[in-house]
Amino acid sequence: MYEELADSFAARLTFDVTHVVVQQNLLPFLWKKGHLGGRTFDVLMSALPMHEIQKRLDKAFAIHPESKTLGDFRADPELITIERDALRAARRIVTPHTGIASLFPNRGMPIDWDLGTLGSVPPARREKRGNPKPVVVFPASTVGRKGCYELREVLRGKNVKLICLGPMIESADFWDGFDMERGTPNWLEIADLVVLPAFVEHRPRRLLMSAAAGVPVIASHDSGVNGVFGVVSIPAGETEALREAVNNVLKLL
Repeated sequence: MYEELADSFAARLTFDVTHVVVQQNLLPFLWKKGHLGGRTFDVLMSALPMHEIQKRLDKAFAIHPESKTLGDFRADPELITIERDALRAARRIVTPHTGIASLFPNRGMPIDWDLGTLGSVPPARREKRGNPKPVVVFPASTVGRKGCYELREVLRGKNVKLICLGPMIESADFWDGFDMERGTPNWLEIADLVVLPAFVEHRPRRLLMSAAAGVPVIASHDSGVNGVFGVVSIPAGETEALREAVNNVLKLL
């Protein structure tokens, strides 16, 4: 599909077009067929490069070899090479994702996340929620690349209620022994803390919504929201750093 779309756009490139801005998913196909030759181009990136995704999944799989999912994603080696070569030739990398921008320190062009696209967000809270016990939200599917193993380790034995906002992909019994609910519609209204220690995260919409609503957020550097007000950033895969950050928030509730 992306290759056909790239061909459609390429047909409109006339000889006098000397600079283009390319959407990331079209980049490998435009580069492979030579449509970017003789032109400068910027890339609008909404995801990590394919080789970087595999690198991070390999890191996570080395930490959690028991995972059923961390060995899943492996792209076509030729496509990975083409994308990497094209990115090396790009003039600038345009992205709101701070994790992606950090990969291109000399060419990255960071832009702000558009918080206006978040839709209805509750007003920033002014006081504690008053939950019987702290409510911690994991705003993703229970899958290894989202940091569910690290969060499980940190929350084990704590008197908290956990809300998970996606399917149980690792295993149906992954959260056995926890006070856990799935897919609670009003999660943002009752959350005391939102945590996403992901190895790979391209669409941190729920993290941005939470921060905008005044809910404390802990997220990995790889989640792309470093520097957003209300977000504490920690390295992916470092359980002790996550534990310290979670404890710092919970002791204030």
